[in-house]
Amino acid sequence: MPLIRRIPKRGFNNARFAVRYIPVNLEALNRFDDGANVDENVLRGLGLARGTGRWIKILGTGELTRKLTVTAHAFSASARTKIEKLGGACQLLKSPATERAAQAAAAAAAAAAAAARKPAKPEKAEKAEKPAKPEKPAKAEKADKPEKSAKAEKPAKTEKPAMTEKPAKPD
Repeated sequence: MPLIRRIPKRGFNNARFAVRYIPVNLEALNRFDDGANVDENVLRGLGLARGTGRWIKILGTGELTRKLTVTAHAFSASARTKIEKLGGACQLLKSPATERAAQAAAAAAAAAAAAARKPAKPEKAEKAEKPAKPEKPAKAEKADKPEKSAKAEKPAKTEKPAMTEKPAKPD
């Protein structure tokens, strides 16, 4: 089948909004000296974070043997525990999740400020309550219904008299 027929023509595509992290394993961080500060620029400079992604995530694959202060956009849970177990520190940079949280907080603050500026409107008269609907009787069980015979008799069709003579035409 041609490629053009296999590609979806419409609908939502998450490619523009997807968050793509560049993974860096803990084992690769053993090349730094004990007590070093490891950040995004150092990782990209040494080629540990290769790729076109904007954000770096430290993964817990491998064993870390040095105390480091690591600054990245995200950490896996195992990487965070391994770094902190050796006395190191994990510092978060601005990541997509924190950006979204900051945007949501700013929007909520703006909405609250806008609501505080508007004068309170007098409440409208309460609408008259509608009377309660009467309850419907419970449906009868199938056993209570009269049973239909296998073949119900149909009323006989009455035949219409055939018109054999044509009506006379006035001359």
